[in-house]
Amino acid sequence: MYAADGQTYHVVDAQVHAWDASPHNQAGPAGEVFASTLLTRHRELDGAAGTLAEVERVTEDGLERDLFGAGHVDRAVLQPVVLGELFVLGFSPVAWHAELADAMPERFVLSGELDPDAGQPGARGIAAKVRRWDLRGLTFCESRRPGGRMPLGEAWLRRVLARCGLSGAGVVHLGVTPYTGPAPWRRWRPAPGRGPRLPSWAEPVRSGSALPVRTRPVRRVASAAFDVAQFRELATALPRTSFVLGVGCLPSEQLCRLARLPNVHVVLTEILPWISDPDSRTDFGRAFGELLLAFGPERLLFGSGYPLVRPGRLVERLVGYRFPDELRGRYRDLDEDALRAVLGGNAERLYGLVPDSPAVARSSARS
Repeated sequence: MYAADGQTYHVVDAQVHAWDASPHNQAGPAGEVFASTLLTRHRELDGAAGTLAEVERVTEDGLERDLFGAGHVDRAVLQPVVLGELFVLGFSPVAWHAELADAMPERFVLSGELDPDAGQPGARGIAAKVRRWDLRGLTFCESRRPGGRMPLGEAWLRRVLARCGLSGAGVVHLGVTPYTGPAPWRRWRPAPGRGPRLPSWAEPVRSGSALPVRTRPVRRVASAAFDVAQFRELATALPRTSFVLGVGCLPSEQLCRLARLPNVHVVLTEILPWISDPDSRTDFGRAFGELLLAFGPERLLFGSGYPLVRPGRLVERLVGYRFPDELRGRYRDLDEDALRAVLGGNAERLYGLVPDSPAVARSSARS
């Protein structure tokens, strides 16, 4: 439990990754490029002086120290990422997440993995996994390589999501993956001139690898694209399923239009690192304010994207955030109730968490 100015807040980090990108797990040059990009982005966003090993492979000790040790976070949602062609044992598989949840009871919420592009055969047995590991949601993530496109209009997908919802996984995440691109307002409104240099896949001819070759380079490490019309139909067809979108997965205008669907929520991971950046104060304020106007504080979720960014400073700065003077007349600052909703209350409601669980009680005793 986080305390500030006489107020206390239960904090649920809705986007945390526990991955293994160490050399022994990298499947050739593509995995190495992916891992090095994440390390570079961690240093840019977090400014940490940690060792390479601490970011390459997330450990139980690291999670305990960085998430829960300082008393900022009570619970965290582990989001999986597979990428089986880039990492021998998988980059961030749900089976490993289940082991971490067993080792640290009452700390984590688990989300399962589902790749719509893999077709119905790739979804076999997923309802059984939901019951076995007490999965509270499903994350749409690519099972092979990043940079594809996810088809959301298939009838089998609706049946699978409805069945998983009845089994306990009633939340679906899209665009909730590790990110290395620029801030969303720069991504969708690129400045004139040459954009930032982002990695492309190594060519096996130059590296000596025998891995299959991509026909086109990947421009950024990001979640797969999807058709907005197909998503709208999917969310309309499953009104009892809650959908959580990454704030950078769509241009802001399209994302805000989806607020008309009452079961659509947004996790703020991709804009929060810029909350105190003096060069982005107006852009951040405008992006955050528009989301507040469209979705209201009851449908926005706090997320850090750990280990790319440690959540402590994001929690502190969000609690103390005030819109810049030039935006004050357009957007209202968050009051205590709205902050409680964004920081943890909304996630507790979506994932069926009990606020006074043993983990929260221990956090309260520390604070």
